[in-house]
Amino acid sequence: MYKNISKYTNEILKRRYKSFKLYIEETHKIKQLCNNEKIRMFGLPEDISENIIKQICNNKLNDVSITRMYKTGDLFSVKEGKQECKCFTSNGPISFSPSSNFDILYLLDARDLLNDIFILYKFPFGNKSEIFKNIKINKNQTFEDQCNQKRRPRITWNSLSIQLKPYYIKLYEGTFDNIFIPLEEVKE
Repeated sequence: MYKNISKYTNEILKRRYKSFKLYIEETHKIKQLCNNEKIRMFGLPEDISENIIKQICNNKLNDVSITRMYKTGDLFSVKEGKQECKCFTSNGPISFSPSSNFDILYLLDARDLLNDIFILYKFPFGNKSEIFKNIKINKNQTFEDQCNQKRRPRITWNSLSIQLKPYYIKLYEGTFDNIFIPLEEVKE
């Protein structure tokens, strides 16, 4: 059996998530005090989002081989290969590197973060697949077109999900606390 030796434990993930959520909650309170003055909100830091995805995959897919790739990508699984992880906390665009390669894509919807609700989608193809290369980024260009121009393809979840709908699966929808429980045990 594969053993992950990361020092980024579940307890560290819980602490990081709790402190980030407190920061977001406080920022919302300050925005209200300032009559909703424009204050930029930050997305979920990658160490938190990638470890949330890792936990869900550990429990839903029973894949304990997943490790974080600190220099060359997001996650790696012995079963699935290089796993690209994207997290979105708003309806703004999701950005992709034009030079990064991956075998599978995970999309973590954290738009309901303040209520501790997450949805994880799994797209079982990499960016070299014809399906992914032909994603329409805008009226005139595909994902591959923009990558060939060394541009970062940017696309909203709404536009991306419409194009990927025949292929992706919803792997998880639930609370932060339940990502640590094997899903067959979860009772919501």
